[in-house]
Amino acid sequence: MLKERQLTELADIVGEDYFSSEEYMRKLYSQDIAALPGLVHDLLDTSVSAVAQPTTSEVVANLLQYCLKERIPVVPRGHGTSGYGGVLATKGGIVVEMTRMNEIYNIDRENMTVEVGAGIIWGKLIEELEDEGLTVAAYPSSAPSSTVGGWVAAGGTGIGSTKYGGIREQVVDLEVVLPDGQIIKTTKAGIGLFQGYKGLDYMYHPGTDKYQWGPSGHDKPGDDVTGLFVDSNGTLGIITKVKLKIIPLRTIQPMVASFRSRKLMIGALKDILEATRPFYLHFITNDFYRMLGEVDKAPETIGEWIVLSTYEGSDAEVAGEVEKFHHFVSRYGGTVESDEIANHEWAERFYPLRIKRLGPSLAPSEVYVPLEHLEEYLEHLDRHFKGEKYAVEGAIDDLGEVAALAWFLDDERRKISFLMGWYRSLDFIKLGLQHGGRAYSIGMWNAGHSLSFFGRKNYGLMERMKSQTDPKNRLNPGKVFPASLNLSIRFNLLILLVATIAVPVVLWFAGLLVPDLIMAYVPWLMLQDVMSVFIAMVIGLLIGVVVVEIANIVPITFLLAIGAHFMRLGRRIFKGSK
Repeated sequence: MLKERQLTELADIVGEDYFSSEEYMRKLYSQDIAALPGLVHDLLDTSVSAVAQPTTSEVVANLLQYCLKERIPVVPRGHGTSGYGGVLATKGGIVVEMTRMNEIYNIDRENMTVEVGAGIIWGKLIEELEDEGLTVAAYPSSAPSSTVGGWVAAGGTGIGSTKYGGIREQVVDLEVVLPDGQIIKTTKAGIGLFQGYKGLDYMYHPGTDKYQWGPSGHDKPGDDVTGLFVDSNGTLGIITKVKLKIIPLRTIQPMVASFRSRKLMIGALKDILEATRPFYLHFITNDFYRMLGEVDKAPETIGEWIVLSTYEGSDAEVAGEVEKFHHFVSRYGGTVESDEIANHEWAERFYPLRIKRLGPSLAPSEVYVPLEHLEEYLEHLDRHFKGEKYAVEGAIDDLGEVAALAWFLDDERRKISFLMGWYRSLDFIKLGLQHGGRAYSIGMWNAGHSLSFFGRKNYGLMERMKSQTDPKNRLNPGKVFPASLNLSIRFNLLILLVATIAVPVVLWFAGLLVPDLIMAYVPWLMLQDVMSVFIAMVIGLLIGVVVVEIANIVPITFLLAIGAHFMRLGRRIFKGSK
């Protein structure tokens, strides 16, 4: 926990109206949308001491510079709509929530870009642009509540990505506050950023020891490093402004087809993607369809394998694409459903979480899988998760990859079963990788895939920058760059207590089973009186101290890799499924 002095000084930097250390705020910002087993909070310090909501880039810079000096961990946050642990604290500290920086600064019709505050909600941005006859090329399925900066930091694909690519392809430029308080424009930063960057003149806001900022006038062009900050989960810096590509607002025509089997649906998906250019190509499995039916959100369709293909363009372009869509649906024995159903599915694109009512908890997982391997992957999931209730949906991007998303139904109130069931989120990704896929978003749980996700060269550059600007890993620790556990006080005490009791008990049993062996070689371990029991307890306590120290340096990624096997076994025992 932070000292009262630190809280006061942080409030002075941010402004009292935009800073809170109230208990309800700290609890609210110590989680994201995913329900987590209680054990997670004992293995990591997910509790935060305060929440700051800065209103300008300069305030963010002052805040980070102060936190660097005071060694306070900082967790950047949008609206926390991701379930990958990217906004969870692992070492305590404070949350910097960016939603107060939500303005549209400039709409550039000549270059077809828009510059916005990182905390603006996608839904609001889309509404404002539509009033101008414009729109963004792609946006996340969480658009009604997620922030622009949040999606940039988390990375991934969304609605519109089949035609225009993911968020990486939409970003033109970023304003980022580095961990030491320097503010940069990523298109002007240059590779010098990774080579002892301090003192170079591309920084256009130099910091001072008083945490006050003033423009320096420097604005030197260099190599574009924008891409290194996309997908970085706020570990390299806090994104404060985003410049995005925009496109003219044109006709959107959703089409829905249903199929009677997985094989037919996937065959149609491949041909539709090859012969047309959908704005958004999405599917849901029959299990997902049935779950939606249970919550009265599944329209009456002929088949239960549903494809939503949306086309965007001029009226003539859309009409031509729709004609091809009819042809390929017919080729695979599918049914083109009514406009009413198509409009319903298009309107529901933001609300897959409706099936949470069946849970009452949902555990999400997501992975990229090549479309050509989708059928084998889904079949493998059926075998692997036999007896589990889960739903799968997927959206195809411009590279022909499927962003496959699973929702596992569970009940977090059943603490042991829920903990053991957590392996499913990890295995969904693991199986995707086995079928030629790759991690979707890194966050915390996928940190072990960072090297393959970013590539050796880019990851090396990111590591170098991190070591120079944030050597103690204070900014969003545990994300992208694997970190160690941070056991809670009660968990440390539990280990010490168990060790203190376990050693005397083990020695007592050994004295019963092999007394001659102990007396011959280690007689001082024989429990004969109160003093010997006390010595054994002290030995146990010392062993516990060693275990605690070792446990606190175990990488989170190692624990996940090892723990998944035990959770899988435990789930079978507690749930009785194979």
